[in-house]
Amino acid sequence: MNIVSAQSAHWTDEQLIDHLYGIGPVDGHLNQCEHCLSRLSAIESRRQRVLMNEAVSNDFLTAQRRAIYARLSEPHPWWPDLRSRVVPSRRLAAAAAMFAVLLASAAVYQGHRRELAESRADAQLAQDVSQMSSQLESSATAPLQELFVE
Repeated sequence: MNIVSAQSAHWTDEQLIDHLYGIGPVDGHLNQCEHCLSRLSAIESRRQRVLMNEAVSNDFLTAQRRAIYARLSEPHPWWPDLRSRVVPSRRLAAAAAMFAVLLASAAVYQGHRRELAESRADAQLAQDVSQMSSQLESSATAPLQELFVE
């Protein structure tokens, strides 16, 4: 039951259609409610208009089935389908563009890693030189340091 039917106590369209096919509620509501009865008659008239359309004849269906079987039994060449199976150029272009972007991002990443490694190597070199100079300075200036010690 939808909100409108719950508020107004009228049947929903689904309930009316179910009643039309004999599986809906059987509570005598249609005997009391003119609104639902008019909606049901509108649904019935629409159903009758649909049913009154020309039915498809068995001869037409038989001919259609024979045509389908005839097409299925014909040999089918594989080369016309080859063109439709080849990846369309738009997909190929999109894949190539995505590959180019991935390649460029990998190159940028490698360049950044190389710069980072070089900056670390420069920092390590500066630290090593500083350490070596402090070691050389202490051994060379040791006699002079002794002059100032009291």
